[in-house]
Amino acid sequence: MGNRLAIVLCVHHKPWLVMGTWLTLISQEWRDADVFVAYNVGDGTSTRESYRAYRELAAREAINRQLSPFDERVRQACRVQGVHLTELEYENDHALDSGTWYKFIRDGLWRNYDYVLFLGEGMLLAHPSLVRGLLAFADRRGVHFVASGHEKRRLPRQLFLRETAAGATAPPMDRFHAQMIAETFAVFCRDPEFRAVYGRWDSDFPAETEHHVPGVTASGELWRRLRSRVQGRWGSTGLPGGHWAPGGLAGQVPLALDYWRSRARILMGGPTPVAAAPLAYGGGGYDARAVAGASAIDQECGVTFHRVDGPEWFGCATNHLLSRVFLEQFAARLDRFGMYDVLDLPFAGSALEVVWGMLPAWLGVEKWFTNGFHRVRKNFATYQREDYPPEMAAYINRYHRGGLAVGWHGDLLTLRAWRSDLGNLREVLPSVYFSGGRNKEQT
Repeated sequence: MGNRLAIVLCVHHKPWLVMGTWLTLISQEWRDADVFVAYNVGDGTSTRESYRAYRELAAREAINRQLSPFDERVRQACRVQGVHLTELEYENDHALDSGTWYKFIRDGLWRNYDYVLFLGEGMLLAHPSLVRGLLAFADRRGVHFVASGHEKRRLPRQLFLRETAAGATAPPMDRFHAQMIAETFAVFCRDPEFRAVYGRWDSDFPAETEHHVPGVTASGELWRRLRSRVQGRWGSTGLPGGHWAPGGLAGQVPLALDYWRSRARILMGGPTPVAAAPLAYGGGGYDARAVAGASAIDQECGVTFHRVDGPEWFGCATNHLLSRVFLEQFAARLDRFGMYDVLDLPFAGSALEVVWGMLPAWLGVEKWFTNGFHRVRKNFATYQREDYPPEMAAYINRYHRGGLAVGWHGDLLTLRAWRSDLGNLREVLPSVYFSGGRNKEQT
């Protein structure tokens, strides 16, 4: 690939999250790409003057619940060998992952690459040919913007802006949050062309979420519901302070099945990637549904893509493939209208997530979504959190069956077996991926 691709990882906390991202990346055809690891250092309590009102309010009310302290162990998990890797440090703030992408763009580190793939920690590359498929698809169709279709969402404008909900009777922090959302959009509306796109966002539709991931089929709904019910009752649970407790024996059974199915397939000699049908899980359930509002559907290397024109649709967690052509236009607008000002606004990440969906219409390119990503966060049907090591390992084993066999020990993922053509991954991945006394030799 040469200088075709840069991969940017935003890393902050919970080492098992970024380990999941690296494991699903290491199985791809990508090692000629350059990787930038952007550490978001700090706990989000910025000392910047623009945060003064937030700090005063937080001292009386409560902090931004989306913030958490930096975990130094993520550095060890990211120091992969045999790749061109550059480590960066940015301040953790309320702009969240979006802010990291804006800072990377502001620093011009993308200019030598045809494409840049932005990935947050915990994002699984849910198909073993995703990177190759993304580049081949973008080249073939001249695509400049591909978003994650997992948690593809649209929200009515009135609901999101919360101008009514954050009225005089709302908690002070909620009112402040609503004000910051409005100010973030106001920065982008300095450009009349963005303001026109923003004006097309209306409220004549319900809030909708689709989960586009591989393996969604119209059949098998009973098994999916049973699995969800088991995990909801006996699966891992969150504890105060960001800690977690593994589920009971019954909850481990579906996860063990995923592991042993992948391990057996490795022994049989090859991966069996899950199907990539153009279907999605609907929000709040495991019903398979057709793609909402798609103006085109396509496939490349077994990965499915679909185009949506409405500016209100966006991908949660802000993971994107962007072309240099797109970034040149975007960076020029950010500079011309002083839009980097949003980085100094508390709670900026809330609005920036929605802004990403409006960028293609603003800059005159097509907006595509793919089912090749999965940011493990909440169960599709129960909305119970499942971004814990056992569940992360199970999803990797499911998406990369016959390629990787992943377990967990404590709050780390452990790589126990992998397909032979990936080489000796012990010489590539840091030792932390084989720690805990439960590592196995390559099969």
